[in-house]
Amino acid sequence: MRISAITIYPVKSLAGNQVAEAEVTGTGFRNDRSWMIVGDDGIFITQRQHPALALVQAELTANGIRLTVPGREPMEIAARDDGDRVPVEVWEQPCDAADQGDDAASLFSEYLGRDCRLVRMHAGFRRRIKPKYYTGDEASLSFADSMPFLLISEASLDELNGRLDEPLPMNRFRPNLVVAGGAAYQEDRWHRIRVGSILMRVVKSCIRCEMTTIDQATAAKGIEPLETLGTYRSGAKGVLFGRHLLHESLGVIHLGDEVEVIE
Repeated sequence: MRISAITIYPVKSLAGNQVAEAEVTGTGFRNDRSWMIVGDDGIFITQRQHPALALVQAELTANGIRLTVPGREPMEIAARDDGDRVPVEVWEQPCDAADQGDDAASLFSEYLGRDCRLVRMHAGFRRRIKPKYYTGDEASLSFADSMPFLLISEASLDELNGRLDEPLPMNRFRPNLVVAGGAAYQEDRWHRIRVGSILMRVVKSCIRCEMTTIDQATAAKGIEPLETLGTYRSGAKGVLFGRHLLHESLGVIHLGDEVEVIE
């Protein structure tokens, strides 16, 4: 099998950038899910509350990100990762962030019709992975839900699409690693893999939420794929699709790198 897509999501719940290579740092891919939108209470905001966020494009630049909101001119935001610490919260986990300024806050507040801010993980803060998944001191996390990496096989999506009236693109599931070759749901049986030169441990299956039902091109919300997945991919806590990974080494992953199953 080989890596067929590498995606970086610069802002939580916004569009991702497919890249030819990506550096693996302590928190995962550099710049992946390093920015986040929060309400005036500091709690993260996603497409779950505001499906219209699917229509916002976030493109990485040399100094930060370029945001394109429907009906408005693109805005470039220079990344701030130090300065005053702002308390924010991701899945009831407190984090320290750096506010990204009033221009970005006004852009999103006007678009969503509520007070909100754009923040970036503070340079001096380390968000620990929950102990039930990892007990070491080395690994930390950006604003991702629970793990640095989400991997899905193209074969798994092909199998699902064979059951649907209308096939869905991979962006419904927001993986940052996609594998070509092999069998559907082969990733369910993996425990440790090597992606290029990077060792990774397969930690758990991804429990899918209502965000998978939001069309990323139109922001329309439906019932698929959760309705169909629920008939044959249900676990104790919900519908399962894709696998969460934790890296055991640093380096660079390239498009086309071989995926070796170690155990």
